Amino acid sequence: MIPPSELQGHVVALHHVAIAVREIASVAPFYAKSLGLETIGEPEFVAEQKVNILILVAGGQRIELVEPASPDSPISRFVEKREGLHHLAWEVNDLEAVLSRLKEQGVSLIDETPRNGAHNTRIAFLHPASCGGVLTELVEVPNSASH
Repeated sequence: MIPPSELQGHVVALHHVAIAVREIASVAPFYAKSLGLETIGEPEFVAEQKVNILILVAGGQRIELVEPASPDSPISRFVEKREGLHHLAWEVNDLEAVLSRLKEQGVSLIDETPRNGAHNTRIAFLHPASCGGVLTELVEVPNSASH
């Protein structure tokens, strides 16, 4: 998968595809049992984003099921309307530098500074208006350990 033109030269790999769900427990069996995806651990609560995340792996690719953990979670309104693809996440090596370059290029940033993500990652979101209509997350993995 080729990253959006704004991210070319900054991206290491596609980090994950996030699927917003109302309830992980009711959706996970489809992915794990019906499709045979490997479940990695238990759902993780990410306090800063007020979400629970369950990681599944398909052929080496991460799929994250994301459920709101409170009514004021950033994805609560999204899942009220529909469940489904929420965002694509691209892995980068130096998140601050990438955000700085993207800002200089006029890319609309939701997060101008990194924040904490699941599994000790640092993350930042880019506005869909600058990314072809797709909510885009940038992920910096600790110690540059991919996936």
